Amino acid sequence: MKAQNNTFVISTSFNPWFNLALEEFLLDNVTPNEVILYLWQNKNTVVIGRNQNPWQECKINKMSDEGVKLARRLSGGGAVYHDLGNLNFTFIIRKELYDLKKQLTVILKAVNSFGLKAKFSGRNDLLLKGKKFSGNAYYFEDEAAYHHGTILINSDLSKLSEYLQPSKEKIISKGIDSVKSRVINLHSVKREITVDKVKLSIFNCFEQLYGKTANFHKFTENMATDHLLGATFAPIYKKYSSWSWTYGESPAFDVSYEQRFSWGEIQIG
Repeated sequence: MKAQNNTFVISTSFNPWFNLALEEFLLDNVTPNEVILYLWQNKNTVVIGRNQNPWQECKINKMSDEGVKLARRLSGGGAVYHDLGNLNFTFIIRKELYDLKKQLTVILKAVNSFGLKAKFSGRNDLLLKGKKFSGNAYYFEDEAAYHHGTILINSDLSKLSEYLQPSKEKIISKGIDSVKSRVINLHSVKREITVDKVKLSIFNCFEQLYGKTANFHKFTENMATDHLLGATFAPIYKKYSSWSWTYGESPAFDVSYEQRFSWGEIQIG
């Protein structure tokens, strides 16, 4: 069996469509015995799960008015708000090396290196003081898989209710509702914690658990047409930035409008 090949990847882009496209590109190109750890951030973005309905999960009009992007990922799970106070990580790996506990241990050790007492929850989330700071989701193909998650470091938590609450209209959907959980920023517990410090700690803990990193890549959006990615990246990016993927992939749903008057209630649906 070949020696394990560890790769560490960072995106400098804050564009969710680019970052999710790069995630899928890395999944398509992960080699046998390779473990890729990919760190990325999105700016002012709501990311919905593969089987979710954006009209049910998000305030679409408010997001549009305030310049908040909407993106759909390959994995399941609930809707999440990303800003630059949040760090995303992805483990991309062949199935024979996939080890969820080991992968989450990298993140847990990195956070606890700051003197915190974070722990696993039964739902594969990571908790601090009983509140969630990291939620995780998963995607599997025939030979490869990825596990990704968020790390709330200094995120604007007020935006969660601003953009993720359903609209007033009653929407009955076959999609998967977001799980409403209490959340916490790491910075609120220990002021010295920053995104850059967490990135460095994750890299160090990745090497502690997986061994020395053989490859390090930093990707910018300009590299979308670079030889490092090649022509195969363009159609992936086009998919993630398209209306048909973000909205058209929504599960079938029915909308009912309800209005209450002094003499009673009328419902159209």
